[in-house]
Amino acid sequence: MTTETRINQTGRPVDHQKTQQIFAAIDEILSTDGIARLSIERIASTAKISKVTLYRRFSSLEGVIRAYVESFTLNAVKSATTTIEPQDQDSLAQALNRLGIQLMTLISQPRVIAFDNAIAAAGSQLAGLKDQLFRNGPQRAVAAICQILEQGNVHSPTFEPIQLADMLFQLWKSDFYDELRFTGTMPLTPSQLEQHVGLRTQFFLNLLKNQETL
Repeated sequence: MTTETRINQTGRPVDHQKTQQIFAAIDEILSTDGIARLSIERIASTAKISKVTLYRRFSSLEGVIRAYVESFTLNAVKSATTTIEPQDQDSLAQALNRLGIQLMTLISQPRVIAFDNAIAAAGSQLAGLKDQLFRNGPQRAVAAICQILEQGNVHSPTFEPIQLADMLFQLWKSDFYDELRFTGTMPLTPSQLEQHVGLRTQFFLNLLKNQETL
């Protein structure tokens, strides 16, 4: 549960437009100065809101950044949520492809790439925050993949479901993501990305099917 959600539950209404101003301010600061220049004061000034508002909503700079990252992943996961029937391979593949396309589209956004690169450039700084961001970003994405695999009754004699989910997530990212991070240019068109995800999903499911027949 995010700090913003907890505050909302105490009765203070959340101004979502103001939240977007805050996130847009973070985008701007990251793109011009990097994560080292992020501060409550700088975000408040850029977003044209008071520091009191930021502290009331998020408690700390770390809370602001956690909410910023969490908003990306939650939106992608929610838009791809579906129910599938166990043993229905077509339904399973479609659900995985839908989620894969949403997640890969998400991590290909310039703002996400800029944030990812800024965090990497911070080196050993912000180590604790990096762990928290992992839980609110990639780990949440992998958990969503795992949920679909479990709904589809996908299993392996060698790996746990969460390990399978992480393998598929890495397969989806393979080949294009490193190039995107280094060049800042998406090497795949939307249709190519759909094909990229679909081929890797099918490869993954075929491997599991072959493993079951051994």
